[in-house]
Amino acid sequence: MTKASRLAACAAASIALSFQTPLQADSAPSGFCARLAENAGIEETKVVDGETTWSASALNFGQRVLFGGTATTSVNVEVVEPATVEDYKRAETMCAAEGRGAVCRLIGPINFKFVWKGNKTLTAVHADETAMVVVEGTRATCLSRMQALQSGNS
Repeated sequence: MTKASRLAACAAASIALSFQTPLQADSAPSGFCARLAENAGIEETKVVDGETTWSASALNFGQRVLFGGTATTSVNVEVVEPATVEDYKRAETMCAAEGRGAVCRLIGPINFKFVWKGNKTLTAVHADETAMVVVEGTRATCLSRMQALQSGNS
């Protein structure tokens, strides 16, 4: 194969890949839980009804054995500015202690603060999104609101 032929083949492959990238991006899972997983470095996600969900532990098995199963995970919300008094009141009720952890029932627009494995992230919940984040012990779970309602009814 001549040098010119190799260059032409590489150029053709590059053009073909550039046309495939937008199609793959459109078919990728989306939503708040997908953005939160990406921001927090959570790789093990699954897609349910076209939306990303996940459940992950802050400690792997070895860390639980060596360190006794402790990890700091925290959740909170921040209003999106400019905000009204009603926005602040709505934000106050989104996250609450429940059982041995916390549950955040998120209704956008709001910014979700998540501390996970030493990483502090701020992820936007868009105006058309709802989700639920549950932290219990060292495990955190993120579900879209629709999925959370369906699993609660079964």
